Amino acid sequence: MHGPRLYHVAVPGFVHSRAFRCIWLFEELGIDDFEICMLNPAESCTPQMRKYGVMRSKKIPTLQLDGHEISESGVISQVIAEKYQVHYSLLGTSDERLEMLQWIAIAETCITFRIPSLPSLMSDRKSLSELRSEVIQPMRQVFRENIAQFETHFEERESEYLLASGFSVADTMCGWSLHTFHSWGIMNLDAGDSPYTSEYLRRLQGRPAFKSAEKYAEAPPGLYGRGCVALPV
Repeated sequence: MHGPRLYHVAVPGFVHSRAFRCIWLFEELGIDDFEICMLNPAESCTPQMRKYGVMRSKKIPTLQLDGHEISESGVISQVIAEKYQVHYSLLGTSDERLEMLQWIAIAETCITFRIPSLPSLMSDRKSLSELRSEVIQPMRQVFRENIAQFETHFEERESEYLLASGFSVADTMCGWSLHTFHSWGIMNLDAGDSPYTSEYLRRLQGRPAFKSAEKYAEAPPGLYGRGCVALPV
């Protein structure tokens, strides 16, 4: 292994892990020496990663880079963008750094269930109708409010991407969140009340690098290079 190696798991037609954000970023940057290790979603990820030399991390995604094992997609994305900014900067301007970091955090919080909902969700005494009433419906309102945050941002900014300077790591982070939860029907961007966010998501989905990243979900377990090209083990 000469370049960075990222560990990813996906279920075809259903979901990518958060590693999708990082693959998408690699493809956007045009890096040629990265490797993607696709794991078997039907098996525990940790033993599979150990076979490829991961020593400490037990999380997906994990990035092996310069002797380090890095987890958390937001951290990985920022590290990748910083290391390879000589190819193409996706970090925004220096004046946008705080805004960029906030969007990286929002990418996670906008799809996270509220902590007070978890006791009800974990209860084995709640019926499905009770769970829908006490957990699902309130969370749908939370998600609607999160979408409204994006909607207000784009309406006020009149920009194509989250940062005024253009496409950035903020978009790869938030784009996966919006794409995944819209695909699952948890965030409904087709209802007609979030036209700016819906258009933003379609713009992201149409980017060639996004489409290239999607291909990895169809690949069987193994090592792949840029463009989902199989590599010798």
